[in-house]
Amino acid sequence: MFLAKEENAEKTYTKLKKRYLAWKVILNAAGVKLTEIDEIKE
Repeated sequence: MFLAKEENAEKTYTKLKKRYLAWKVILNAAGVKLTEIDEIKE
């Protein structure tokens, strides 16, 4: 994964969070219930 090679951890986290949120929206629209499997807490 190329993001893991980034030296700036904050930048990497931000990119991964964007991808996570995008997938969460797609799965939610598809009817997948994420409340039980969502382990990322703010």
